[in-house]
Amino acid sequence: MNIDPELYSRRHKPVDSVGIFISKILPHLGWSKSDENEVVMYVGCGPGGNAVQLLVPLFPKLEKVFAMELLPDMIDFAKKHNSHSLIEYSIANIEDWSSIERWENKISKLAALHCFQWLKNQRKGFYNVFKLLKSGGEAAFCFVLNSSFYTAELEIEKNHKWSSLFEGVDDYVPTSHHYNYHASYYEKMLKDIGFEILYCKEEVKMDAFTSDEEYRDFFPSICALTSHVPAEQMEEFKDDLIQELLKQNDRNSEGLPQHWGNMLELVVKKPK
Repeated sequence: MNIDPELYSRRHKPVDSVGIFISKILPHLGWSKSDENEVVMYVGCGPGGNAVQLLVPLFPKLEKVFAMELLPDMIDFAKKHNSHSLIEYSIANIEDWSSIERWENKISKLAALHCFQWLKNQRKGFYNVFKLLKSGGEAAFCFVLNSSFYTAELEIEKNHKWSSLFEGVDDYVPTSHHYNYHASYYEKMLKDIGFEILYCKEEVKMDAFTSDEEYRDFFPSICALTSHVPAEQMEEFKDDLIQELLKQNDRNSEGLPQHWGNMLELVVKKPK
């Protein structure tokens, strides 16, 4: 999958739901009150903005943030535009243990924000998180179960204008969207792995965008279909994708484009 870090990062502020989760929910659960020197891992760090803006300020005693991302272009962008003395950026895959085993039993806090919906094997990802955490360590997950974006993407795939381009293409629409998984499915999975559940909330959330331009930049940048569209058809494809998104989401009372997603927020602990 290819994501353009330049377009993705133009959404300067964090997605509203992520910002609230990090700045309000996690402190309430004690993440900003620990007396220990925290060794933090950020899974799926993207272009690095959330690492600098949200995670570093969260911990009063922070030793290091290991920020990992599967896409090399994202890591290059993060190192260039969101460098920080306490952040170490690395190319790694939470589903591939060989790429992360050097951190086994060393992580005190782990955050994965809008990342786990992209995984092909979520159970393996969660199990690897369990192995990365030291005893008593905690992990926070925030990811999409189903959303209007995935519905719009599937509609575009079926459109006769575009369908021939996407035959055999992996659209990265998660199993949770196709099969309508809910919180109970993931609670059971995590308990089976060995985690204690500290917090679990499923909620449909609306995120408003500041402009049509921001909306148009962001969603094509995370759409797995975009890279399969010829350059001469790209603007038309973006137009159709945005129109389908607006059909699914409408606009808010201020006339701004918006997006809904059924979000799952989880905080879990590896027992001592």
